[in-house]
Amino acid sequence: MQPISPSAADYIKSAKAGIESVEYIDDLIREYLLFRGFKDTLKALEVDLQGDHDKGFNAEKIVDELLGMATGLDADGLLEYWQYMSYRFFSHLSPKYHRTTRMFEKRLIRLFLVSAINADKREKIRQFMDKHGKALGQQGGDWIPWLGLEYVDEPSTRPEFEAHFSDDWLVSLRSALTDFIQTVFPAMAVPRIMLFDKDRREREALQNRLKICEEQLSGETKIKALELSCMSSSLVEDHIGGVAVAWSPNLKPATAELAADSIATIDQSLGVIQTNEPSSILKVSQEDVFLEHNSGINLAMFSATGALIASYDDESILKIWSPDLASTAPKLKNELDFTVNAMAWDKKHTHLLYLYDEDGYLHTLNTNTNLMSRQLLLERRHPWIQSMQASSASSTLLTVSSTKPEGTSDLSVLIWDANANKTIASKRLAPVAESHGVCAALNHNGNLAALAYNTGQVRLLDTRTLETVASISTKQKGLCSAVFSLDEDSLMVVTETGGLTQWSLRRDSQMTAESSLSMGVDGGVVSADSRLDYERVAFTPDRESIVIAPKDQCLVFNVDSAALTDTMRRHKDLVSCVDFVADRSLSASEDGTIRVARYRKV
Repeated sequence: MQPISPSAADYIKSAKAGIESVEYIDDLIREYLLFRGFKDTLKALEVDLQGDHDKGFNAEKIVDELLGMATGLDADGLLEYWQYMSYRFFSHLSPKYHRTTRMFEKRLIRLFLVSAINADKREKIRQFMDKHGKALGQQGGDWIPWLGLEYVDEPSTRPEFEAHFSDDWLVSLRSALTDFIQTVFPAMAVPRIMLFDKDRREREALQNRLKICEEQLSGETKIKALELSCMSSSLVEDHIGGVAVAWSPNLKPATAELAADSIATIDQSLGVIQTNEPSSILKVSQEDVFLEHNSGINLAMFSATGALIASYDDESILKIWSPDLASTAPKLKNELDFTVNAMAWDKKHTHLLYLYDEDGYLHTLNTNTNLMSRQLLLERRHPWIQSMQASSASSTLLTVSSTKPEGTSDLSVLIWDANANKTIASKRLAPVAESHGVCAALNHNGNLAALAYNTGQVRLLDTRTLETVASISTKQKGLCSAVFSLDEDSLMVVTETGGLTQWSLRRDSQMTAESSLSMGVDGGVVSADSRLDYERVAFTPDRESIVIAPKDQCLVFNVDSAALTDTMRRHKDLVSCVDFVADRSLSASEDGTIRVARYRKV
């Protein structure tokens, strides 16, 4: 019988899932060899793994090796390893990437030369040029000044060399090279054994989806299709993108139908959300408390995957850590020499954290390497940051700043491309009525932004042009949080006193639902320390539940019914911020503690 050969279909599949499973596959092979008693083979495997040039297909480790050789002045090792990488990975790429690989080779060589200058070992440059100078000279162009680098006094002050001596240049090289190598791996053909874990995870994902569907069916969750022919066209619709048009299940309409002659104004009575039992409710299944800080915590949030938490306290200490006890992620602690006023994780490159300081600088922290770079974003007339949001579709940031720390009538909006390190667009918005607070939200593709002023005015912007495409007058005083519904048909806004309303983005900005979240205050009077703000409100990703923290405790509500479904344990002081990712939430307090809760639907 002929041996079965791998099919072409297996080899042309994306290798990303297989590459991510390398360690898992290695463990399976070890287990198999032990089971079969192949001890010599196992020893040989361990020796090979220790000398693995591919570093388990971990791009960060490969880049660390390359940069380490360059800064360690090991020119022969650097060029040999890069040649191996070119043969092993880059030679299989499309010719359009050849220029990119040559560009990175040039940058690594220049890092070696700069490191030799910094280490005051110019003889290393002479040795390198004796061997490779002729080949570099034949390339001409911008290599010519570098051939005489060892004879230049203080090259870091010369314009042709100055940029390469900056910390920002090294950080940029590390980040760009890591991203490039990460894109190379999926282009590889992989053996079928590496698709084993991919198939297993796909089965688990299907099982989870089936379980969710069963829960929805058991709770009689109904999602009604919205007929496109019944809707009037809207400017907003062009900016939402490829989101399926459907009525949101999360807030029930205040009335079953609205007659055409009954929608004269938004002020008319619309009724309230039905308070029948919700179809499914969120319950806390596990809660842990973490004592990461010795002073009050100002900011804390999950990374996009929920694997890490970034927390910042009154003593300007920033920590990056995992709430999972079994996690192998390194814990970082940085004593910053600046004050952080806003923080956001990159949704695409989940190891990048953005920090906006009081002087208008945007700091980018690579949590894999603990290296930080900064860029000046300050707009002189609007120095006070009010909100910073990261797009889910790209490495772009939306920043909203004002002329005064408390006054938000006069705003400037800026779109920053973190990959290109440049401003894509910026604009000063037309002033609105006296406002003392504003929050921002982005839709799924980052093309539409909502700015909700505490006066009740909502402005919708096309982030590509920063033009206002629509506005909503909610007449809800004290708006403090806004979020697009899951289907992006509507916008949900929350007030400081717990008011929750939903506004259509496709039907003349009508209010479609209204409710009130009971915050447990005495006599219905909300004190100053109980009033909500943007940092103390978080919706679940499916928009079916909301977590708020009016005082020292998180309250969990079902959005459909406005019913309180569960509570977290109390902190010893006021909660400063909350966040929600996947199936877990966090609450950070002025007492220095962070509580992390996991949830289940019942």
